[in-house]
Amino acid sequence: MTFLTTPIFYLTPYIFLWSVLNGLIVVGLLKLLKIQTTKRTQIATAISTAVASIVWNWSIEFNRATIYLNVDHPYLRISWADALNGVCVFALTSLVLSMFTDKEASAQFVSKIASVATLLTILTDTFFF
Repeated sequence: MTFLTTPIFYLTPYIFLWSVLNGLIVVGLLKLLKIQTTKRTQIATAISTAVASIVWNWSIEFNRATIYLNVDHPYLRISWADALNGVCVFALTSLVLSMFTDKEASAQFVSKIASVATLLTILTDTFFF
């Protein structure tokens, strides 16, 4: 499966696939946690999670920063790249939900959805990327 390791614009298709899969898993996790959301919110959450992860991974690959950011903490087993990917996912998901899709939703609702997306992103980034 060499196509998964051939870079396209500095990113391997493996990262694209995992980012899109991560966005879809977020929607399933929201349903599993019984967080009541509209279809529009689910789609926006999935897309913003995937886009934030793709953009973050592209930016660290493009700037050749993976050498410095992929250093794991000895006890937590999480790298700076994983943690900052979660920050990007939280920021973009919160922005999209509060500014475009759920303008009338409370900050608690938006941050709950963005937190689920962030925690899932950090877990998948740490153990699967």
